[in-house]
Amino acid sequence: MGKKGIKILNRQNQQNHIDELLAQKTVYSKAKNYQGLLILITVPLPLLISLIIKFSPSLLDQSSYIFVLYTIIAATAEKVLESTIDRLKKIAASIKETFDTNVLGIIENDSLNLVLIDREIIRRYSLKKRKKQNEVDLVTNWYSLEIKKIKTNVASLLCQRTNITYDFSVRKRYKLLIIILSVITFLILFAISLSQDLSLKGFVIEVILPSIPIIMFAYKEINSNTESIDNLNHLRNLIESTVKKTDIDDDIDRHQLRSIQDRIYHNRLLSPLISDFIFKLLRPKLEDEMDYSIKEQIKILRTTKN
Repeated sequence: MGKKGIKILNRQNQQNHIDELLAQKTVYSKAKNYQGLLILITVPLPLLISLIIKFSPSLLDQSSYIFVLYTIIAATAEKVLESTIDRLKKIAASIKETFDTNVLGIIENDSLNLVLIDREIIRRYSLKKRKKQNEVDLVTNWYSLEIKKIKTNVASLLCQRTNITYDFSVRKRYKLLIIILSVITFLILFAISLSQDLSLKGFVIEVILPSIPIIMFAYKEINSNTESIDNLNHLRNLIESTVKKTDIDDDIDRHQLRSIQDRIYHNRLLSPLISDFIFKLLRPKLEDEMDYSIKEQIKILRTTKN
């Protein structure tokens, strides 16, 4: 009988695979920087314009034109930035797909629309982080050490579940944060408008117009996150139902693992980016939850065997 869990733990810390994780992290960070610029254009900027107009009476008559011009510029910038972000997400997802297939021993799917990932690309994006030990430490032991107890490719299935559950937990919290920030932003604009008696025209100019980009951004983020959460929840339920009827010494059909991996890859392409700050904030708690979850899944597998 093999030692699949131990092999995964050994492979994940090999230099080439550490470099893949570092490269993926770098590419995602670049994409998130562009995402941050997009958020800056969408959320604080209309607030700033509204405040400037509010305290500059000379601009009040031109305010409707200012916001129309802003909306056009913001919409154009959004399209350009989104195109760049999507390309970087595809590169990062392709790097992580390379890591997962090699480390978890999952068969490749030649029909996936992957970016060609060669060692030059990995080197280019991992070089700076490789020189920082704290960055290397963050991607070392990527998958839980608990899987060393599993000898079959059930270990690969549990690692896939870890990827799914981690992402699921972060996205639920992010969705709630977007809703809260959107409501707060709208209330700030509304509070500014209440400082003076507003006509219907003034309300439209000072509250509705600045809110349009914010509402559009929030709607898009919430909607795409909801789709991602639904997909991840479906995958998690599929894996858990498989675990419940699987013996710890069984081998999972490799095509089933590949099918799950396909959906993980596509979800990475479609999911909106989440700030590194949020990941850092949630990481200790989520890693503890993941380790606990793996232990519980192993108990279920052993119960099935008995």
